[in-house]
Amino acid sequence: MSINPLFRDHINFRDLGGYKSIDGRSIKPGLLFRSGGLYLLNEQETENFLALGIKSIMDLRTSSEAEERPDPVFPNIEVVRHSGVAFRGGSEIDFSPVGMSKIGKEGEEQLMLLKQYYNEIPFDNEALRLLMSKVADGSVPLLFHCHTGKDRTGVFAMVLLLALGIDEETVFQDFMLSNEFHKETIEQELSLNKEKIKEHPVLRELICMRTGVTETIGRSVISEIQNRHGSIEKYFRREFSMDENSLSNLRDMYLE
Repeated sequence: MSINPLFRDHINFRDLGGYKSIDGRSIKPGLLFRSGGLYLLNEQETENFLALGIKSIMDLRTSSEAEERPDPVFPNIEVVRHSGVAFRGGSEIDFSPVGMSKIGKEGEEQLMLLKQYYNEIPFDNEALRLLMSKVADGSVPLLFHCHTGKDRTGVFAMVLLLALGIDEETVFQDFMLSNEFHKETIEQELSLNKEKIKEHPVLRELICMRTGVTETIGRSVISEIQNRHGSIEKYFRREFSMDENSLSNLRDMYLE
C-alpha cells in the first residue's frame, strides 16, 4: 500500500485495494476507500475525489465534529453520518492537546482509558454494523472517514480487512501506515517535547497517539477481538450475524 499522490499526505487517503488475502486473492481496487475529513480537500483534490466515482460516504465523526468542520456537498453521492464512537466512558477522556500531554500518574491513567476506548470500538458499534451492511450490499465504491482518518477509521478498516480474509499482520500494518501520512507532525511534536519525554516516558506514547497511531493500540485491538470471541469467525458471527457463507460471499464480491 503506497501513499496516494493525488492527495496531500495529511488527508490520509487510501484505496484498500491490493491487499492479499489468506487464500491468495487480492482486494479489488477502486471499491473501498478510507481517509481523513473531506473538509481538508482543496480544489484539485476535490476533482480527483469526484473522478473516483464514489457512490457512498460514511462519516464516522460526531455531530459536533461534523458541524464544526462540515464536509463539502457532493452531487449524487449518498452521505451517511453515524458516530463511530462506541465507548461510553469516552466522555471521560480529555482528547485535547493538554489532555494528551499528561505525565506521571495522570498520564498512565490517560493511557489506560485510551486503550479501553480503542478496544471497545469493534464491539456493539452501530456505525460499524452499518458500514459492514453497506459493504455486504455492494454499496460501492464507498469511502469511510473520521476526523484524521487514523483512529475510528483505522479500527473500522481493521475489521473490514479481517472480514475480507486479510491476515492479522497485514491488517496491523495498514493501521500503522497512518504514521507515514502524519510523519512530519509526529516528528515535530516528539522533537519539541524531547527533554520532557526523557523525564516522563509516558508522554511519548500519548504524543504518538495524538498525532498518529501506536503499536500498543493496534496490537491490542486485534487481541481484544480474539480474546472476547475466541476467533475472528466467531467475532463476525456474533457481532454482525455473518456466518461462514456470508463471509465467503463477501470475499467473492471483493477479491480477485
